[in-house]
Order: sequence, then structure tokens, then C-alpha cells
Amino acid sequence: MTGKTHVAIGIATALTISIGQPPEEQLVLVLTSVIGSLIPDLDHPKGKLNQKLLLINNNFYRALFYSSLGFIFMYLYFLKGIRYFLLLGIVSFLIGISNHRGFTHSILGFLASASIVGVVTLKHDLPNAYSGFIIGYALHLIADFFTPKGIKLFYPLNVNVSSPITIKTGSGTERIIFMLLGIYSICLLLRYLEI
Repeated sequence: MTGKTHVAIGIATALTISIGQPPEEQLVLVLTSVIGSLIPDLDHPKGKLNQKLLLINNNFYRALFYSSLGFIFMYLYFLKGIRYFLLLGIVSFLIGISNHRGFTHSILGFLASASIVGVVTLKHDLPNAYSGFIIGYALHLIADFFTPKGIKLFYPLNVNVSSPITIKTGSGTERIIFMLLGIYSICLLLRYLEI
């Protein structure tokens, strides 16, 4: 699926789940769901977040960037002894060496990312931020499961898993899904404005 469809899925789901919550909690849930829906594509140089983070959008530079980030986090871990930096370092290295729909599209990648976000959000008493991130990330994996290429759910095993029913990335069907999600989200937002 394309980045915009992943974002649309995250927004629609977060808006649905946040019905009845205070507006600031809804906003946190929606924003973190959007971030969670984009994180798995850090393993692709042209992913939405990488278009903002990387100076050059190719696999070599992506691998260099995340490996360097991994070294920095590992250095901070050895310097400060904070385990959070160790986890960030390992995850950064794995993103750097992973192919698209590899580590970040697996159970291992999901659990590692959830652990990092969980440490930060729960420490600062932001349960909606954690929930939003988990929702966005999990729905990204589910959506890519429905593409012909599928995902490497059991990484490091080199086995792609996909649904028997697939939707080609960028196809007319995906565009229809995106439009329907957009209409649904707008209807929810209009409903919020009436309350």
C-alpha cells in the first residue's frame, strides 16, 4: 500500500476508537497513529518519513544513515548506560540492513518498536500515544499483508506471507479504499464539530 493509504487507515481507525474522548486525547491518538502507520516504511528509501529524513533517497544512503544512527545510540548506551539507547541502537542497525518489508514488517520489528515507544509513553503517562502508535503500526502490517508481495512476518526467515486476496499497491482498488477512508474520516470530523 502507498504511504497515504496507510495514513488514511490510521486516521480513520484512530478517529473511530477515540469517539467520546476529550479533543486533546483524540488528537494524540490520531497523530501517533499516523506516525505508527509510517514507521514500518523506514526500511524503504522513498518511504514518507525517509523523504523528510534522508538527504539522498536511495538504499545505500538509507543503510548508511540508519547504521550511523545505530552507532550513535550504541555509543550513548556505553557512555550513559541507559538501556533505551541500546534498544534504539539495535533497531537502527536492523533498519539499516533490512530490505523493504523485512525487519520493520515483522513480528520482531513490531515488538521492538512497541517496546521503545512503550518505554517513553508509559514513563510520561501517555497511554493514548502508545495506543495510537500500536494501532498505526499494526494496521500498516495488516494492510501490506493484503498486497501481492506480502510481508516477512517471521523475519529473519526469508519467507513472505500474504493474504490469498490481494490488492496491488497503487491500483484502482487501493485508490477507492483511500477515497472511502477519506470520506469516512471527514464524516467523523463533521460529527465531532456538531457535538
